[in-house]
This record gives sequence, structure tokens and C-alpha cells, in this order.
Amino acid sequence: MALRKQITWEELRVGVFVLVGLIIIAVAIFYVTGPSSWGAKYTLKTYLPEVADLQKGAPVTLDGVPVGNVEDMKVNTSTSNRQDSIEVVMSIGKDYQSLIRTSSNASLLTSGLLGNRYVTISRGYSGDPIPDGGVIQGVAGNDLTQMVANGVQLENNVNAVLKQVSDIVGAIHSGKGTAGAFIYDRSLYDHFDSVAASAQSLVSDIKAGKGSVGKILTSDDLYNKFDASATHLESMTAAIQNQQGSLGKLVYDRAFYDKADKLLDNTNGLLAGIRNGQGSLGKFVTDDSLFTNLRDASANINHLTGKMNNGQGTFGKFFTDPQLYDNLTGLTGDMRLLMGDFRRNPKKFLQIHLNIF
Repeated sequence: MALRKQITWEELRVGVFVLVGLIIIAVAIFYVTGPSSWGAKYTLKTYLPEVADLQKGAPVTLDGVPVGNVEDMKVNTSTSNRQDSIEVVMSIGKDYQSLIRTSSNASLLTSGLLGNRYVTISRGYSGDPIPDGGVIQGVAGNDLTQMVANGVQLENNVNAVLKQVSDIVGAIHSGKGTAGAFIYDRSLYDHFDSVAASAQSLVSDIKAGKGSVGKILTSDDLYNKFDASATHLESMTAAIQNQQGSLGKLVYDRAFYDKADKLLDNTNGLLAGIRNGQGSLGKFVTDDSLFTNLRDASANINHLTGKMNNGQGTFGKFFTDPQLYDNLTGLTGDMRLLMGDFRRNPKKFLQIHLNIF
């Protein structure tokens, strides 16, 4: 009888331990999967271009709030579009069905930089709720592989830039290039020092009143001349205001204005008379007969010069006949010889012969 009680106690103890273990496992599953794992479920599908590192049982969130889990993933063999290459089946809490509508979409996110991936669904504010077994629009999320590739490329670019910067700094330390020579070349410092000394000497000369700039800055003569000019200008302005001199009378005398106004009136009258064809100048400006006479005279002159160019008439022969030129040239030569003989022997030409009958 005592042996039977001992066996019953051992069995009871084992049962208690098993029961406690089951309770612990249930609590652990509750905290791991969240409250949404308990209660009524319905199924949604979405199609994504890739699901790298996405595990079955991964969380599904609605704008960050856990609402379900990933049940299954498989390759979609019925499509040729890469955006729909993977089918993801999700189990969603029934309480959230009214919040997931045809305007919602699903995508993959990564928890942290290298964390686990999960599915996130955006809440829909328009359209109809998606029914059980329906399809929610999938959009490409942050591809971890592409992110790693971009990170590697960024690292390579940074390393290349750092190497170039290191080479530039090394060249500067070696005194190469303009920057290196500027930092390490002693001659540049000596040149600047010489320029500074020259500038200091120039400033000293200016302070001492040497040179044109020094005289301008230190001598009172220029100020006195400007002051005298200002005084003269002030006196001249006062004289103008007092109507003294020609300029004063020109500015303030009413008679000059009246004469100028009268002159303008006379000029306007003269111009009006010219426009009306009055007087000689009016006829010259408005009468067409003068133009006709000038045109006829120009035509006659043109005709006359044409005849002269053709050698017609006395004047034409005078300008175009070479014989006249030769005769005049010969006559000029004979006159020159005659004048020469007269100067040498004037008695030859001044003899008087008397004949007595």
C-alpha cells in the first residue's frame, strides 16, 4: 500500500512539471507572437520581387502595429514580371480586416541595418476591405542585398577619396605644387617680407610728406586751394542770386525771357511762312519749278560735257585735240627763246632805222 502511494506521488509530480512547462511554453509563445496570434484570422496574399532573409512566421505590421505573421512563401511561376516573382501568404487578425483596403499596399522592411526582415502593410483610407484570400498590392521595399552593395560601393569611393587626399597631403609635405611651395618655400616668405618692407617704407615716406601722395595727404596747400575755390564759388553763387553779372541777369532778368520768347514767336512765324511758300526761301523750299530748272540745267550740263568728252565743238576740240596742246607747247618754247634772245641782246630788237627819201 505504501509502495502504491509513492508511485502515485511521482506520477503526480511529473504531471505537475509537465503542466508547468506547457504553461511556460504557452506564455512564451504568447509574448513572442503577440496578442494578434490569438483570435480569429484571415488570409491575405501579396506579390514581391524578392524576399531575401524573410522567414516564415516573420511579423506582419499595419503601419508599425503587429497584426499577423507570414505563413508561407513560394515562387510565382505564373508570371513573367519580376515585381510579382514571389508569392507571400500572410495570416492577419480578423479585427484589422476593415483597415486593410484596396488602397493599401505591402512591402518588406528591415529591422535596423542588419536586423530581421518583416512585412509592413499601409492602412487604407479608401476603397473596399480586401476579403479573405484576397491579394494586396505589393511594392518593392529596401533590398538588403542592394543596400549592402551600395554600402560597399560607398566604402570604395570613400577609400579612393581618402587615398587622393593622402597623396595631396604627401605632395604638400614634400613641397610639391603651388600649395607645397607656398607652405614650405622660404623664398616666398622672403618675397612677402620684402614687399612688406617696401610697403612700410612707402607709408613712412607718405607720412613724411614725400612724393605727390604724401603732399596731398600732409600738405595744407591743397586744402587751402579747395577752400579758396569753395569761397569763390560761394561768392559767384551769391552774385548770381543778387542778379549781378551776365549770368545773374540771364537767370533772374525777365527781359531775357521775354526776348527769347519773342524770338521763338518770330521763328515760328518765319517757319510758317516758309511752309506756306512765302518769300524767296519759301518758294525755294516749296516751289517745284526751281527743282525743275535745276534738273534741266543739270541735264544740259551733262549733255555739254558729253559733247566735250567726244571732242565736239570748239571746247571739245580744246580739251581733246592733241594738236592744240602741241601748238601751245611750241609757242611757249618759241616765246622762251625770244625772251632769252631779248635779254642777251636787247639792242637787236630796239634798233631804229630812218630812211630819208
